[in-house]
Amino acid sequence: MFTTCGFCAGNLGGDGGASGLGVGRRFAYDAHRSRAWVICQRCARWNLTPFDDRETSINALETMATAGRVAATSEHVALVRNGSYDIVRVGQPRRPEYATWRYGERVKARERERLKFIIPATAVAVGGMLAFNFAVGGSMGALLGQVPSMADNLYTTIVGNRKVGDVETPVCDHCGRPMVLKAKHMQHARLTHNVHTDLALLLACPRCKAFGSLLEGLDAERALRAGLTFVNLKKGKRIKKKAEEAAGYVDRHGGPETFIRMTTRMEKPVSSLVGTEALALEMAVDEQAELRELERQWQQAEEIANIADGLLIDPAVDEALNKLRKPDQPHG
Repeated sequence: MFTTCGFCAGNLGGDGGASGLGVGRRFAYDAHRSRAWVICQRCARWNLTPFDDRETSINALETMATAGRVAATSEHVALVRNGSYDIVRVGQPRRPEYATWRYGERVKARERERLKFIIPATAVAVGGMLAFNFAVGGSMGALLGQVPSMADNLYTTIVGNRKVGDVETPVCDHCGRPMVLKAKHMQHARLTHNVHTDLALLLACPRCKAFGSLLEGLDAERALRAGLTFVNLKKGKRIKKKAEEAAGYVDRHGGPETFIRMTTRMEKPVSSLVGTEALALEMAVDEQAELRELERQWQQAEEIANIADGLLIDPAVDEALNKLRKPDQPHG
């Protein structure tokens, strides 16, 4: 079995879990077409497994997927989590199981990012204040306990000032100025919809404060994801405690797609969403985006797999199979 990615030459890492592949932490398989892939953690490209070992790999991945839990599902793919391993099942996905862990990885990643900033910042601030406190004779001791909260607020401010990426800068219809969008600006946007898409954002101009532009579809999704990350961070630091409630909230309202459609039809400002509702919307939007990206990756990998596997078939056999697949032609 190969140990490096065929696209970026990065190390595939991991131990393959129970897949028998010996490498990888994210896999994909299509039992119907006899395809199995190791997904590179560095570039996210799908590496087709060797043909000779593929059946064994597919059986092992099916066992892993059956023992795991479905994180998200669409018409073509399902994302299954088994411990620290992800398995993408291609074909006819099973109905998702409704559980908090479905969204746990994103919440954990956010918490890790927050702590990477807060812990060093707090240590530096406390060290400096202790030295100053000693120099002035202990007059600043009362402020030491406030340092972690101050560092947390600073981190929230940094997240809020991040620019919204991959969205073309809109121009305000009211004042005519370009609207340089940051995550914090999205809290003033209004959720809406139109005949073209179920998700749209009516943006408030950072300069003149009037509603001056409309984002639709993917642009609205990208901006909303950035904005909700800031809103949820701002509204509650103990976001993990709300994850179970938010997951159930999405499921009770018919799943991600239905929940997004229902929420946008209320045409609420993003800032008016309550804690659970805001986190639930972030979860639903994230899930839809991840599934769409998985489907894109699968379609690209399937094209390569068709070419690779086609090279292993004798041309005469391939021609005979094509004739059998074609409907009978009328004789002239």
